[in-house]
Amino acid sequence: MNGLAFILLALLILSAIAWWMIALHRQELTRLDDRLARQSAGGAPVRRTAAAAATPMLMPAFLAPLLARAQIELTARPVGLVAGVNLLAAVAALLAAGPAAALGVLLLPALLGLLYARARARRRVDALIEALPHYIDAVRQMNMVGNSLAQALERSLADAPPIVRSYMAPVARRLELGAPAGEAIQMLADRLGIAEISMLAAAIRTNLRYGGSINTVLSNLSGILRARIRVKRELDAATAQARVSARVLIAMPVVALGLMVLMNPAYLDFFTGDHRGRRLAVIAVGFQGLGIVAMNRMMRLSF
Repeated sequence: MNGLAFILLALLILSAIAWWMIALHRQELTRLDDRLARQSAGGAPVRRTAAAAATPMLMPAFLAPLLARAQIELTARPVGLVAGVNLLAAVAALLAAGPAAALGVLLLPALLGLLYARARARRRVDALIEALPHYIDAVRQMNMVGNSLAQALERSLADAPPIVRSYMAPVARRLELGAPAGEAIQMLADRLGIAEISMLAAAIRTNLRYGGSINTVLSNLSGILRARIRVKRELDAATAQARVSARVLIAMPVVALGLMVLMNPAYLDFFTGDHRGRRLAVIAVGFQGLGIVAMNRMMRLSF
C-alpha cells in the first residue's frame, strides 16, 4: 500500500513539474512572438511590465473550457504560491503520517478547486443562457433599423445584462479590430463549449455564407432558446425531490461517522493505527467517491 502511494505521489509531483515548465515555456514563446510582431510593425520594443507578468497561464485542453466558462484566469504567481504551500504541506504529511496522507494533501486542493470551478461555471452559464434570448432580440432590432450585423452585435452590448457583456467582451474587441462577425462568434463558441453560443455562431456563419434574412434566423433562434429554457425549468422542478434524496444519501455516511466518533472517540483508532484499517478506510472512501460520481451522472439530464 505504501509502495503504491509512493509511486502515485512521485508521478503526481513529476506531472505537476512538467506541466509547470511547459506552461512557462509557452508563456515565454507567446511574449516573444508578441514582441517580434511589434518590432516588425515598427513599434518600440516592449518591456516586461506587471501586466505582462500577470498573463494567464496556458491550461490543458480538458481544463481550458471549464475555466473559460467559469471566467477564471490563472496566472503564474498565485499558482506557484499555492503549489509551493501545498508541496510543503504534503512533505509535512509525508513525514508525519506516510505517503497516503501526503497524496491526499496534494490531491485535496486540486479537487476542491475543480469543484469550485464547476459550480461557478454552472451558475454563470445558467445566467448567460437566461439572458441570451434578450440579447439576440436586441441584435435583431438593431439590424432591422439599418445597422450591419457586426454593428448590431457590438452596439447591443450597451444595454445587455452584465453577464452577457462579460462573456461577449472578446467578440466586441475582435469586431472593433475588423474581424468578421461569424469568425468572432465562432472563436467564442470554441473557447466556451456552450451549446447555445455554438447555435448562435452556426446561425450567423450559415447566414453569412448562404444569404437570406438574418432577422428571421435570429427570431427563430431566440424562440428555440426560450423553449430550451422552459424545458430545463420543467426538468429541474420534476427532479428536485430526487436531487434532495441524492444529497441526503451522500451525506449520511459522513454524518454517521461523525456521530460514531462523538459517541466513541476510539472508533477511528483501528482505521488509523492498523494497516488493515487504513486499507479498509481507503476502500470505503473510494466507494463513497464512486457512489457520488454515479449519482451525479444519473441526475445529469441533457437535451
